[in-house]
Amino acid sequence: MEMRLGQNRLGGFSFQVRRVLVGCALVPCVLAVANDYFEWWPVGMFARGLIAASFVLLFLVMRYLGPTVQQVRDHRRGD
Repeated sequence: MEMRLGQNRLGGFSFQVRRVLVGCALVPCVLAVANDYFEWWPVGMFARGLIAASFVLLFLVMRYLGPTVQQVRDHRRGD
């Protein structure tokens, strides 16, 4: 069985669009953790669930919509 990097990605998005999608998924994670730390919103017992859900969302976006390792390497090389 051969493992290939970048398989099972959804859509034909460019590298920049994939980076934007990951950034948009990162925003709820930051807000959920900040909410728990600073106690901004009255979500009470749902704060930990909100953090868990936001990190699951981030994982799914990174796995299926995020840039591949090869795209990151090409971007760093300037290709």
